[in-house]
Amino acid sequence: MSALEYTSRKYRMKKVIFLDFDGVLNTEGYQAALHAAGEKGHDRYGPLFDPDAVENLSKILDAVPEALIVISSSWKLEGLERIREMWKFRRMPGHVHDITQDYLSDPYVDLEAADDYRILVGRGNEIRRWIAQNASRGCKYVILDDLPDFLPEQSCHLVITNPYTGITSDDAINAIGILTKAFIS
Repeated sequence: MSALEYTSRKYRMKKVIFLDFDGVLNTEGYQAALHAAGEKGHDRYGPLFDPDAVENLSKILDAVPEALIVISSSWKLEGLERIREMWKFRRMPGHVHDITQDYLSDPYVDLEAADDYRILVGRGNEIRRWIAQNASRGCKYVILDDLPDFLPEQSCHLVITNPYTGITSDDAINAIGILTKAFIS
C-alpha cells in the first residue's frame, strides 16, 4: 500500500449509523402480528425484530458497506458483548461496532445542575460525545430512532421511524442519502 493510499484510508471520514431498537427494529406491528398468530414474540435477548425493518437496515448497509453501526438504544445497557452476541445469534446484517455511553449514568454529568432540556436530549448528548471521542476527523452519520429527542444540530441527521412499522424502504433511502451526500461548506 502506498503512503497516499494509507493516508487516504487513515483519515477517511467515518460513516456511522446510530441505531435505536424499539420502534426501529422492534416494531409494534410485528409484535402485534406475532401475538395475533399465537407465536412467541421474544427470544433470550428480548423482543424479536421485525424482518421487514431488518431488511431495510440491510439495504442501508448494502448501499453504504463502510458504515459503522453504533447502538444508541437503551438495550446498550446490556453491554456491547451481549449486543454483539444477539446480533450474531439473530443473523443480523453488518457488525455492531460500538455502543454510546449512557448519558444519565455518566459520572461527569451533574444532574442537579442540568436543566430539563439537557436531560431530555440525553441520547443526542450521547451521540455528540461518541462523535467527539471517536471521529475527530469528521463524521457523516444518520440517527435511526422513533423519537425526535435530539439536539437541534442533529436534525439533518435524523430519520424518525414510525414505531408501528420501524425502518421502511423510504426511511432506508433517506438514511442512505444522509450518509452519502457531499458536505457543503
